[in-house]
Amino acid sequence: MCAPATISEKAVILSTAVCSSRWVGMRQGHWRLACGWRALLSLMVTLCAGTLAGASGRAKPNIVVIMADDLGYADIGCYGSTRNRTPHLDRLAREGMRFTDFHASGPGCSPTRAALMTGLYPQRVDIEPALPINHPGLAVWQGLTLPGGLKRAGYVTALYGKWHLGDLPQSHPMQHGFDDFEGHISSETDYKSHVARDGKYDWWRKTEKVPNSSYNTDVITERAVEFIHANAERPFFLLVAHSAIHFPWMTPMDPVYRTEGMNMLEGLRKLGPRPTQADVSDVVRQMVESLDASTGRVIEALHERRLDDRTIVIFTSDNGGYIHYQGHHHGQISDNGIYRGQKSQVYEGGHRVPFIVSWPGRIRGGQVNNELVLTMDLVPTLLTLAGVDHSAADFDGVDMADLFTDNVPQFAERCVYWRMGKGAAVRRGDWKLVRQGVERQLYNLRSDPSESTDFGKRFPLLVSELDQILFEWERDVASMQVR
Repeated sequence: MCAPATISEKAVILSTAVCSSRWVGMRQGHWRLACGWRALLSLMVTLCAGTLAGASGRAKPNIVVIMADDLGYADIGCYGSTRNRTPHLDRLAREGMRFTDFHASGPGCSPTRAALMTGLYPQRVDIEPALPINHPGLAVWQGLTLPGGLKRAGYVTALYGKWHLGDLPQSHPMQHGFDDFEGHISSETDYKSHVARDGKYDWWRKTEKVPNSSYNTDVITERAVEFIHANAERPFFLLVAHSAIHFPWMTPMDPVYRTEGMNMLEGLRKLGPRPTQADVSDVVRQMVESLDASTGRVIEALHERRLDDRTIVIFTSDNGGYIHYQGHHHGQISDNGIYRGQKSQVYEGGHRVPFIVSWPGRIRGGQVNNELVLTMDLVPTLLTLAGVDHSAADFDGVDMADLFTDNVPQFAERCVYWRMGKGAAVRRGDWKLVRQGVERQLYNLRSDPSESTDFGKRFPLLVSELDQILFEWERDVASMQVR
């Protein structure tokens, strides 16, 4: 049985797991009272070292998380793409650790981003589908966030790109731990005019709308590089949240498509300037390759400031890719490899995504990791690696710091969950139960990673057991939901 741990049980587990992650500066014993400027100077140096040191005694690592939008599992070279040229991401994988069993915490934009902020299943903060216009989003959450925890530990924090966790003032990213923000609040915008689907201009610098006529990927990259150079002397957390490759599918050479007042909430015009019968393969390829070029520029900025071995770099996606959109553009958008399904579905193609982590000197290069990890796990993991005590937090995510740095296996029979609309799934080890309305499907991901063979009739007791586990999780997240 693998019933979900209660919040109180997780608190005990976490308080034990992170007891070694307290700051070195808080473990130095009693300070001896000393007179004279030499003693005072020595005290100041020691205090500064205690503030900047992590659990290992090293300086706190910088953290850069690069999140693509709607990028499929096999959309980059190191995950099998032969269509898209991604030399910078391929090199990042060679020099770091590439995961084969990493999953977005939801098969859609907003839930995964909520999990990255909170370390919780997104259902706990009432975020399951992609958020519509005029939604409070993360405004309901007043607990610890990843940028908030890092900020209190002395990090300077920034988000450049997509937010999509509420578009009301109280849900603004600077209300949830970011010192700086530039990007769009809503789901997606025209890549040149920055007009959202509802016809409103949506490009912000901190809390004010500002003019911008540059291609989304380019300006997001520029701000990220500027931030690295401006904050090279202090620990920082940088979230590079790309718009690409989300529609409207546009290349850097395309002219403005949407103008203010043009409402595209309904219909297929939201997909971009090309007709639905047109082939968008080359457009999407250029968008993927612009992501790769952007990653190369961010890494080069770290190298120029000699921050390579002091920086954890993570690349991932917020959900799986579209294989088609409402029957259009079949095979022209993303590639989810052998995995069934696409964005918004709880089959593997909807949430199994690329994940690469690099930290020269701490993570040995060239590793391929098959451990089951989710977006929400990054919150306790990164807080631990930053030396931040999070023992009082009730995360659903699991601390994977030892897995990243020492490749220590974690949990063989971990239960994890996804839900969107009428679809839900629970996975325990190699077994995965998919619920589609009243239908139950059972898959073994070891023997059948493409989810093509339903074992439900062969193992009815396992179906009942996993179905009950899924029901208990749903009851748990509903009872602990923040409203």
